Amino acid sequence: MYTPEEKEFFLEHGYLHARGVLSGEYLEFIQAEFDRIWEKEKPRVTQHQLLKYPSFIALIEHPAILERIQAIFGGQAQLLQYDLLRQGPHNTGNERSWHRDFVFPGDRPLSINTIIMLDPMTEERGPTRVLPGSHRGEAIPSADQIHQPLPGEVAAMVEPGDAVFINSAIWHTGGINHTDGVRRGIYAYYGYWWLKRYEAEKELPWQAFESASEQRLRLLGVKMPAGDLHMYDPNA
Repeated sequence: MYTPEEKEFFLEHGYLHARGVLSGEYLEFIQAEFDRIWEKEKPRVTQHQLLKYPSFIALIEHPAILERIQAIFGGQAQLLQYDLLRQGPHNTGNERSWHRDFVFPGDRPLSINTIIMLDPMTEERGPTRVLPGSHRGEAIPSADQIHQPLPGEVAAMVEPGDAVFINSAIWHTGGINHTDGVRRGIYAYYGYWWLKRYEAEKELPWQAFESASEQRLRLLGVKMPAGDLHMYDPNA
């Protein structure tokens, strides 16, 4: 997190809405790249497709994203999963589907889902919602809660280029796009280096390693971080 206040808010509430993580010409470039790559790789675009493309390889090290991740994980950060999600116009389905991505006792984040939205969010476009504080403890949404509005829920009304960082243990849900436009999001999931990457049985694209910095190799899980992995060091 860029400031002590951001970090304190994230640890207390389990999420952070960061404005303008992507902006200007770079935002326009990533929006165009999203559309181009989606058309080539749809209907499912994961790390095994995204990490073939220089634009999305570079994005995992974008300072406004990675520096906030490193504020929590230090030099032990690893990219665990990486996806594009796209809803077309006038979608249908449940308005809420509350869930936790990762449930483990304790309130210290083990992984963080970074959701970068490329379209302006409104109620009609289906904002990501979180339930602040629900990252603590082990409870999961009950069957009668999953699709219902919950007291205290917060809708992330983001602008294009904003990001929502969420503790993977927080109760959260996406929404349904009812507009004439699309709903596009980039989901970059980071965690500690010693966690196993999603779909680890499948090799990542060779392009991801071409001319890779040491930092990128650590993010891809192939170069050990410096220091003792058994010890938490926020400055590592």
